Amino acid sequence: MRTLVPADRCAACDALLDPARYARCDVCRGAKYCIGCAREHLCTARCATSGCIAGLCVHVVREGVADARFGVRE
Repeated sequence: MRTLVPADRCAACDALLDPARYARCDVCRGAKYCIGCAREHLCTARCATSGCIAGLCVHVVREGVADARFGVRE
């Protein structure tokens, strides 16, 4: 069993991340998010006022491989 390290926590809610499935935002320097927080993620307050869609800037990571598409699709 893998031991989680502090970097394996959600940047938004501080929950432990499932190493098999989480999201990463490269705009936010690779910040990691649980799937729930990733769906609501906006990089900055300006994103919300500019009409950005929450969660569209993240890649879902499954078993260490980042999806090439942006956004949380499940």
